[in-house]
Amino acid sequence: MKIYTKRGDLGETDLISKRVLKSDIAIHIVGEIDEASARLADCKQYIESEEIKKDLSSVDHYLFRISSIVVDNEDRLKLRIEDDAIKALEEAIDVMDLQLKPLKKFITYDGAIAAIKVSLLRSQIRKVERYLIDFEIEENVIRYMNRLSDYLFTLMRFINLKAGVSETTRS
Repeated sequence: MKIYTKRGDLGETDLISKRVLKSDIAIHIVGEIDEASARLADCKQYIESEEIKKDLSSVDHYLFRISSIVVDNEDRLKLRIEDDAIKALEEAIDVMDLQLKPLKKFITYDGAIAAIKVSLLRSQIRKVERYLIDFEIEENVIRYMNRLSDYLFTLMRFINLKAGVSETTRS
């Protein structure tokens, strides 16, 4: 099978049940999720913990699922983001938080290279979340993306803690 179909040469592409312009909001969202998945793969190259890599692989699964939900304009696939997926992120945050000092000031996004990579992924996830707000989609998708941002922020802090890097605060 050839990778090129030439069907998009005039600026259109396919959702599951219709053709749209490549400038359609759904295509923007999927493109931003693609970028997030690439950033996630990059993060994993700098993270040593197999448990965290496993968690990030689960996140990648859900990012792919969310892309599928976005392009399924007639809900043919009946895909959902389960409450358990959101709860898993919350539980992971809680476990890391037990070892972190409570925040009293804003912090910068510097530190260990793995933490910086996670911060870049988090900023990409926040962009996806902003697009999703103006897109008709089930509430749990937005809840998952919001919680994922929280998870990645906490993960950045946790990685810096484990690397012995002090947080830089801002007033």
